[in-house]
Amino acid sequence: MLNIGEFARLTGVSVRMLRHYDQLGLLTPAEVDPFTGYRRYTSAQLARANQLIALKDLGFSLAEVKECLDRGLGSGEFAALLHRRREGLVAQITDDQRRLAAVDEHLRRIHLEETMPTPTYLETDLPALQLTQLSTEVPEADDLDPTMSRLFSELNEIIAATGLPRFGPGVAHYTQRGDSAMLVAAAEQLGDAPAPAGTERFDLPAVPRALTVRYESADLAGIKHAWQSLVTEAEARGHQLSGPCREVYLTTPFDGPGATGWVIDLQQPIR
Repeated sequence: MLNIGEFARLTGVSVRMLRHYDQLGLLTPAEVDPFTGYRRYTSAQLARANQLIALKDLGFSLAEVKECLDRGLGSGEFAALLHRRREGLVAQITDDQRRLAAVDEHLRRIHLEETMPTPTYLETDLPALQLTQLSTEVPEADDLDPTMSRLFSELNEIIAATGLPRFGPGVAHYTQRGDSAMLVAAAEQLGDAPAPAGTERFDLPAVPRALTVRYESADLAGIKHAWQSLVTEAEARGHQLSGPCREVYLTTPFDGPGATGWVIDLQQPIR
């Protein structure tokens, strides 16, 4: 027989944890002295202790460990259990990688906010624009960026196939519908040319008053913050937001050889 200290040394489990496992019914001593309360184990219990430690190290809960040990799972059942555990770990790793990427993105945005020059806001009017566009309704805000990327990609593939020239920079415009849904459009300026199949013509009306700010960056990581600062500035000046807001893409990384970064006019109609 092995006293609890000897058993702890052989298994690498603390005496405190052995007592805890006893209370949970995971690893009950072979004998408990009725007078002293000393616990004693047999060498045959080392195998159960080793299985317990292995399952716990694999990330199974103590309840799952107890079920496995009490049922005496065969190799096939144990393998199925391990496969389920593996799937759970893969999902957890995927979630952790997503969270890590989100943390990195937030840190990058904070750095951008700290290093960006003080924005210059301009109150001005906005011209009417003849647009050829693709549009759709976006029900949730987190769908906005991938939707706009897809629309511009599809639109520019259509225009490239027609060979039509552009007469101005690309434009995105956004119209709020109700509390959450938003009508979004990716547009190019093709003059009076008929809209290619699959696209639509749209006349964006002139706006007598708008507050604008220019966004310049190597990427789009800070554009949401730029929009937030623009809206905050509009409210600080006592304005109300009015009508569809616009993004006018003066420079993009897709403008040809040597093109780098973004220069975008953010335009918010006000009253």
